[in-house]
Amino acid sequence: MLRKTYILAFGAAVAVAAMISTAQAQIQLTYPQGPLTSGGNGGPPPHHHHWRGICINGYVWREAVEGDHVCVTPGTRAQAADDNAHAGMRVSVHNQSYGPDTCKQGYVWREATPDDHVCVTPGTRDQTADDNAHAESRIAR
Repeated sequence: MLRKTYILAFGAAVAVAAMISTAQAQIQLTYPQGPLTSGGNGGPPPHHHHWRGICINGYVWREAVEGDHVCVTPGTRAQAADDNAHAGMRVSVHNQSYGPDTCKQGYVWREATPDDHVCVTPGTRDQTADDNAHAESRIAR
């Protein structure tokens, strides 16, 4: 009897895992940007800035900051994540000319949104501005 109970419990666990995997796969198909924290209705996260929608083929949400739904190449999204991970090392401890977010020499604010003060190279900021300018044209219609 104990063995049958164990097998039934294991089978139920496998069934639950399969249902979760199916739900995650459905999100992947619906939102090609990848796994996202869903909003209250089970869709993508709530929109806080820029465009909302599904990106055209070859583009994903940048997600430089919460709610950043500008469609960019996967490489640009990876760069934004890397810049976020290194943000603390690029802020000046001694120079506070622009407040606590003042960048070290050679870095500037990314400005994916008006309040985005992650320090990046000037080239990355230029790319960010270009992506923002082309945001509407990268939404699937």
